[in-house]
Amino acid sequence: MIGAGLGGSVLLAGGIIWGISMMGPRGVPLIETDGRPFKVRPDTPGGTVVPNQQELIFERGNNRQDRPAEARLGPPPEAPRPDAWRAQVPPQTPPAPAAAAGVPAAAPPATPARPAAAPPPAQQAARPAPATGGRFMVQFAATRSEEGARADWERLQRRAPELAGRQPIITRLERDGQPTLWRLRAGGFADAAAARAFCEQLRARDIACIPAGG
Repeated sequence: MIGAGLGGSVLLAGGIIWGISMMGPRGVPLIETDGRPFKVRPDTPGGTVVPNQQELIFERGNNRQDRPAEARLGPPPEAPRPDAWRAQVPPQTPPAPAAAAGVPAAAPPATPARPAAAPPPAQQAARPAPATGGRFMVQFAATRSEEGARADWERLQRRAPELAGRQPIITRLERDGQPTLWRLRAGGFADAAAARAFCEQLRARDIACIPAGG
């Protein structure tokens, strides 16, 4: 029994030693390139056949060296030949003058028609003078001074042609304990209706106007 156990131990130890020896350090494998050609031209290429592949024109283009272009002068300009030009142009004969008798006399220039005289402008009908015999009046303003009343009358005449031919009536108005006023009026209206109609015409021009008794 003891001998069998020793034999088994020896075998086990030998196996371990053999395994360790197999697991020892090894060298790194070296990869070398293949010496054979990578591409090999086939004996029969096949595919599309391009004509004139063997011509030298395809090789001369690559070997050509750029050379400066040689300047070539053209033929000199032709010298002028006046005699040759005169021979080509035929002489021109001036036309014979026409007989004086056959030429009609030039017609005199036409006299422009004189425009008819414009008729004289019609005389504008004179505006009838306003009646001045009435006792009714119209009042335009009441100012603090006589000069102010006269200035207002001139301004009203420029704005209202209806005042043409009328004379202003400027009267002084005294009031107890108040400043003196100057009334600006125009008279000559036959009645109150005529005074009211006149004021309506002035109000259409934005002019203040009120009828006033005589």
